[in-house]
Amino acid sequence: MGNPPKVEMMPADKQARLDRLLNEKSEGMISPEDEAALEQLVAEAEQLMVENAKRLASFAEDESPAAPSSAVPVTVWVKPPSSTN
Repeated sequence: MGNPPKVEMMPADKQARLDRLLNEKSEGMISPEDEAALEQLVAEAEQLMVENAKRLASFAEDESPAAPSSAVPVTVWVKPPSSTN
């Protein structure tokens, strides 16, 4: 089994600015310029999350064994043991 891919993170300075702007927005104290900057940072953070998710999904796909082509999915019901107190 291989190592999972590294999850990329937003640089610390951008993350700190994003946190500060989010706080200002939640307090209703954000300028129009800062709100535009916040929107850009949120878009960057979202893109980073999508890229990380794609890398992790690709890794999971590569690591899981493929079912044989003749395999048929089934549902199995299991009755839990009776509890005797």
